[in-house]
Amino acid sequence: MKVMVKCLSPLLQKTLEIYLKDHLYDIELADVLITDAKVLSEKVVFLIGSDKDADLGIPFTKEELFSALDHFYRSNPRLLHILNTKETLEHMIEKLNKKHHEKIIRLIRSYREKA
Repeated sequence: MKVMVKCLSPLLQKTLEIYLKDHLYDIELADVLITDAKVLSEKVVFLIGSDKDADLGIPFTKEELFSALDHFYRSNPRLLHILNTKETLEHMIEKLNKKHHEKIIRLIRSYREKA
């Protein structure tokens, strides 16, 4: 998840920056713009507020934020390819780790047999 936070409310801005510290990117690299105001953007906009069109209402917990963002990524056609790419990459990494783990075990067993 790569997000950019740009809120009118300084309190909401800081809260989101703290909650999403590991997922913050510049607007050029972000997938989603998180904001508390309706804006026009080339990025997909995740709206937070009391408006009926908001993707997340106020107040919210950190868990509610991540749950809403997860749902947003999974339900938005413009973001689906990002999610699929990430899952594919994670699967490939797991597969490589498993192969290397098996090779290391065989190497250790072979070494013990020779010793």
